Amino acid sequence: MNILIISPMNIFLRNHGAARRISDLSDSLTFYDNKVTVICLLEPYRNRRTEDKTQHNAKIIGVPFVQLFLLPLIMLKYCIQADVIQMEFPTFAPFMLFLRLLGKPIVLDEHGVEVYFIKELGDALEKPVSRLQYIRTFSFEWLAVKLSTVIFTCSVQDAKELQIKYKVPRKKLVVIPNGVGDDFFNHIDPYRYDRPMVIFVGNFDHAPNVYAAKTIVNEIAALAHNGKENLFFALVGRNPPKWLNKRKNRNYVKVFGNVKDVRPYIDGADVAIAPIYHGSGTRIKILEYMALSKPIVSTPKGAEGLEVENGKHMLLRKTPKEFAEAIKELLSNKELATQIGKNSQKLATEKYLWKDIVRKVIKTYEDLLN
Repeated sequence: MNILIISPMNIFLRNHGAARRISDLSDSLTFYDNKVTVICLLEPYRNRRTEDKTQHNAKIIGVPFVQLFLLPLIMLKYCIQADVIQMEFPTFAPFMLFLRLLGKPIVLDEHGVEVYFIKELGDALEKPVSRLQYIRTFSFEWLAVKLSTVIFTCSVQDAKELQIKYKVPRKKLVVIPNGVGDDFFNHIDPYRYDRPMVIFVGNFDHAPNVYAAKTIVNEIAALAHNGKENLFFALVGRNPPKWLNKRKNRNYVKVFGNVKDVRPYIDGADVAIAPIYHGSGTRIKILEYMALSKPIVSTPKGAEGLEVENGKHMLLRKTPKEFAEAIKELLSNKELATQIGKNSQKLATEKYLWKDIVRKVIKTYEDLLN
């Protein structure tokens, strides 16, 4: 099959969950002998078009933001050649009107339910969403949902929310969860912290991760550190805010920004946490923790959409005090920590590997073409 994927987000830098989902999906599709082209927008400061190939053989074409007006022409060439066209997010919903004229199947990949997501972002930033922003997001998502042939969602919960919000027929929705690629299991040398370490991974350009970092620094770390003087916390992620380096507890909270590979930092940690209280879709950081067999403490929101059981695959906690107590429990009970890590890794390899997930994607494409 010839598959075209169109994204409003730069995926050359795989440093956030959406980029990894798109990149891993396109990689996995080429593994099964499909021809895949990804067109994505670059940041405003990138002034020239870029082409590259993913790990396998998907072709990525980056279009500078300043050349947005050329996007329909660039898309037209590849749209005519494609058997299936997949749109990431509802951002380009108006273009879908044009694409429908080509008579090609259009798949909408919903990374979350956007109208709920912007509200969650507003809560994380403690800044209510404006009426104009809500109307614009709702209109684009409504149009994209109506014009698409099939809609991919990250979880059953997202599918149900789309059904309710936009009256989408259930048969139009296909759950394609996030996953991890085979390369994530390649041998790595763990980072040597030389002390008990609790890790949080997150792109700090993303408001829910910033909120989580504040919760860790201001509450969880202090509560867990009390009585465990050698315990450290590692915050790993792109573009950490300046206030993180000005915090009072720098003696037991360490920041690692813009690392090339998060795996050594996760693998070297004793406990992985996800105090996520906002957002939509599923958290790839949780799957990465699971793949590396880490005992995890997460909020129910952080584990939302994943088929995990509290006490078996991770510990689900809500308040900072409960997080601190769970961290102490896992550090003091090595048998429990090891068993939870093994259970979560087993679940990740059974249900959340891209090479397996993508078979459902290909089957959906084939059904559309038939």
